[in-house]
Amino acid sequence: MAKPTYKQLERRVRELEKQAEERKTLEEKERLEKERAQKYLDIAGVAIVALNERGEVTLINKRGCEILGYREEEVLGKRWFDHFLPARNRQDVATVFKQLLAGEIDPVEHYENPVLTKAGEERTIAWYNTLIRDETGKPTGTLSSGEDVTERLKAEEALRRAHEELSRFSKELEAIIEERSQELREKNEQLVEAERLAALGRIANRVAHDLRNPLTVIGGFTRRLFEKTPDGDSSKKYLRIILQEVMNLESRVSEIIRMGQSEEEEEEEKTEDR
Repeated sequence: MAKPTYKQLERRVRELEKQAEERKTLEEKERLEKERAQKYLDIAGVAIVALNERGEVTLINKRGCEILGYREEEVLGKRWFDHFLPARNRQDVATVFKQLLAGEIDPVEHYENPVLTKAGEERTIAWYNTLIRDETGKPTGTLSSGEDVTERLKAEEALRRAHEELSRFSKELEAIIEERSQELREKNEQLVEAERLAALGRIANRVAHDLRNPLTVIGGFTRRLFEKTPDGDSSKKYLRIILQEVMNLESRVSEIIRMGQSEEEEEEEKTEDR
């Protein structure tokens, strides 16, 4: 084999230098594109997390680090299910992830679950997910964007409790109003009955006043007839009966009049107290 000439070597060197320069330019362009993409991810208002087929974090943006309380280098390469989920959820979520990559279940675009922060606090995240596939279409991981909805859920829970408390208070108020209304109805019925009885009492009192004078006259004449009638007269027995009945009526009338006077005195005292 003939040795390459000086010109051939020089041409080869120039080709290699050109390839190196092109590779350097391509690497620089790739670096700039990566930095630009990272900036876009970092200004996003939601957490963005990518996992590979082993469930390891291959990408996380600034918001995701803020929610978890970790630096980026503390998260990258860590298995998501083992480090950033509450213990009670790890196995179930990891199982779903494996089934998802294996094509055993359909992707769930949206769901909520808690994450565990560095400080040990749980934050509820609403995730939107998509599968990452290779050139053959095989799933190789997931890309998720998540919004921290912890405070919103707390506010909704507080609103729900306030609504329940307001509903309970409203029912209690309705019961109190119904109870008071029933009391007022009963008192009104009692007042109507008292007014009716008072009216009857006034009527009875007026009737008693109207009857007293005639009874007095009847009693007086009957007593005089009774005294002038001889004991042997058979009519004296009837005069005694009439006289007795008149005396009974006079006693009832006097009682009714006294009751009417007592009621009038009570009414006057109530009026003075007011």
